[in-house]
Amino acid sequence: MSGIEVRTEPMRIDAPAAFVWDILTDVENYRQWNPFTPQARTDFRIGAAVHLRVRMGPLKMPMTEIMSAFEPTRLIAWRKTFGAGWLLAAVREQHLEAKSGTSCVYRNTDRLSGVFAPIVLRCFGGFMRRGFTDAGRGLKRHAEAKYAIKRP
Repeated sequence: MSGIEVRTEPMRIDAPAAFVWDILTDVENYRQWNPFTPQARTDFRIGAAVHLRVRMGPLKMPMTEIMSAFEPTRLIAWRKTFGAGWLLAAVREQHLEAKSGTSCVYRNTDRLSGVFAPIVLRCFGGFMRRGFTDAGRGLKRHAEAKYAIKRP
């Protein structure tokens, strides 16, 4: 899917990718660290529903998306089509990349396409960037604090 991409800067996390992955896939506990998406529910099967509550600035919006990629310790992605695909479609990806046995990098991208993509970017792009950055910072703080307690 081509289109407009909203992305965050890579966030280095001083914890192993598998350790961070376990936190990232524990959606029942997102509220402990994820201010952008404090509620999520899915079983991670490709094609399964992903029920989210997302904060877009002052708004808390329920959304249902579809799981589109799940590569353990590397990638989670979900997508949503708003009306016909040519009107607006979005794919959010959360990437983890191992850097060493005790560190990884986390980053978010959201690709918007369709005729309404520029309008959505203009209206919500700042909230999306801020939300993705806040989620990355929350994940970093939470993972590093938990890993520091468990570290041998």
